[in-house]
Amino acid sequence: MKIAYFSNQFAQARGHGIARYARHLHGSISTLPGAPELLPVAAWSDRDPASLAELQAGSGLRLLPLGRRMTPLLWTFLGAPRLERFVAGVDVVHALSLGYPVATRRPFVVTVHDIGPLTHPEFFSSSPAWVMRRALQQALRDARAFICVSNATADQLRRYCREQLGTDPGERVVVIHEGVEERFFGGSDARSLRDLPLPAAPFFLTAGAASPRKNLGLVIESLGSLKADLPHHLVLAGGRGWDAGDLDARIEAAGLEGRVHQLGYVTDPQLRALYGAATAYLHPSLFEGFGLTVLEAMAAGCPVITSNVHSLPEVAGDAALLVDPRSEAELVAAMRTVVEAQGRADSLRRLGVERARQFSWERAAREVVQVYERVSR
Repeated sequence: MKIAYFSNQFAQARGHGIARYARHLHGSISTLPGAPELLPVAAWSDRDPASLAELQAGSGLRLLPLGRRMTPLLWTFLGAPRLERFVAGVDVVHALSLGYPVATRRPFVVTVHDIGPLTHPEFFSSSPAWVMRRALQQALRDARAFICVSNATADQLRRYCREQLGTDPGERVVVIHEGVEERFFGGSDARSLRDLPLPAAPFFLTAGAASPRKNLGLVIESLGSLKADLPHHLVLAGGRGWDAGDLDARIEAAGLEGRVHQLGYVTDPQLRALYGAATAYLHPSLFEGFGLTVLEAMAAGCPVITSNVHSLPEVAGDAALLVDPRSEAELVAAMRTVVEAQGRADSLRRLGVERARQFSWERAAREVVQVYERVSR
């Protein structure tokens, strides 16, 4: 089998979230015995020429000649030209996200990470809801399978389709959880942190670009409430995002200047080492389709405090402290627990590693290949 593996994020120079999903799944499928041939395809890439050439040589990535602007326009409004015109001989087309319509008449599979722009548009300013709605309508018409990364996402997809579109994807929906890369287990190399401006004091960690759904304002306010009692700082790993200005104002209002360290983008080895060095990983997100960083932190033996909504309880199980993401009191109490109750923190570390071991990219890869085989018959 030949699979057109369509993902713009796969070709990005940086990126977490969908980019990590696309890359890890690609690597895991490619190493399976008798694996199908994956042909990565993207409309564009922001890599420099040398980096792009290296990726293309290693993966076979092909860039569509239509480019970043014309590809979504033509596919959304004309449904042409078809992807298989540029990648001949493919048996299945797999879109790694529900971003915009994909023009194809081959058996079509789409991964749905979430439909937040449709259900929670306040958290997704850069993702116009009408574009995702068109993509979903096309997928409902053409896709033979919807791979949802969590039961929470699958339930939300089914509910939205029934209530807003008057249809149901039915048995085409399959839930395949994401995995944890092996590098996040075991020891880390602290030397990877040498170039980062980290505090000498103990710190809590969050990761991801600043946006309202990440709920970093609650983290800032909670640490502000604890600043007289705990010596801890806060380290933010990830891009500044579209909520960064408000975040700066919240830091100042909480009196935390000098105690919040915004690192920007970090590499995987650096992220692994940060998990290992942190007192706890804080992820009180208001909305998540999955929550991969929660599993990565657990794999690294870092106690996790996360939300009790959407997919996060499904991912974390009983291996994290779950809090109401609207409650400063609950987050403050959980932060105190991991600092002051050493036995509880040690238990979270042990349970977290055990929980993370239940999510592997090899398992995800095998289940995705089963979907390819089923839809191609």
